[in-house]
Amino acid sequence: MVGALHAALKNPPINTKNQTAKDRAENLVLKVLISFKTNEIEKAVQSLEKNDVDLLMKYIYKGFESPSDNSSAVLLQWHEK
Repeated sequence: MVGALHAALKNPPINTKNQTAKDRAENLVLKVLISFKTNEIEKAVQSLEKNDVDLLMKYIYKGFESPSDNSSAVLLQWHEK
């Protein structure tokens, strides 16, 4: 799962004007975050570099803007770590 997180955060479409690409990247990161077990989150965060943690926080805040199902609870757990 950690590998999936690293892959999802690699080469984010930040500088593109293509909203579809941005939405797909956001959805992918959120799916990866939701698939983690609670006890795996801290280890995953510790495996990230500072820039990746900053990017992850941006995706977490973006996820809070449009919550779905149980995503808010999961995103809060990630935010806490």
